[in-house]
Amino acid sequence: MRDDRFFQKHEIGNYVAELFDDLPGFVYFIKDRHLRYVAYNRRLCEIFNAEQEDDVLGQTDDPYYPEHLLTFIREDDLRVLETGESVINRVELVPRGTGFVDWATTTKKPLYDQEGAICGIVGVTRPFEQGTATLRKNEELGPALKLLHEGYRDNIGMAELAKATHCSPSTFLRKFKTCFNMTPKEYLRHLRVQEACHLIARSTLTFADISYRCGFADQSHFSREFTRIMKEPPSAYRARYQM
Repeated sequence: MRDDRFFQKHEIGNYVAELFDDLPGFVYFIKDRHLRYVAYNRRLCEIFNAEQEDDVLGQTDDPYYPEHLLTFIREDDLRVLETGESVINRVELVPRGTGFVDWATTTKKPLYDQEGAICGIVGVTRPFEQGTATLRKNEELGPALKLLHEGYRDNIGMAELAKATHCSPSTFLRKFKTCFNMTPKEYLRHLRVQEACHLIARSTLTFADISYRCGFADQSHFSREFTRIMKEPPSAYRARYQM
């Protein structure tokens, strides 16, 4: 809520983007109805590796995201535009610079013009650890998340995760899926692939070594899971991102 008369009287512009520049890790953006960026902060440019801050202006997400991530982003964007429903604290995998992907929490809301029609989307993406601190469910799921993040190389069972949260397996599964839009098993796979992305881009380890370090059964299993989630094989990812 704001007093428009104050802003009009003093001809104050929109300083929201500049405000978010001082919040580490936060991304602020506005898209028009064609899903083109019309406003954003510097952090978005860093994630997209844009040489100039205005390089992203008028662009869609297409040049910057892998296709499998684009699918989910478009679905959320179109839902906001078509229904006016907000997306609140969506936990998703997003790029975090060259060769890296990471978990983030995204909120998107519709923007309305003077006639009350939806004219775009305003959104904020923040680091997962900060984003989920505001989720009440994360207080319950915290012990299970700690197990998953510290033991992603191991095969952690549903019973062990549920016990850590003092829930029955069925209740734990329901709460986890509500919060993360995936099962604990799928979450674990994404954690392993996330770590693999770091090792592929920032080391000379063989794929066999990476598969072992990240908890995959063997190199073949690693290659299948990596390709399924990232929509490209490990070799292609290394060719694009290794420094």
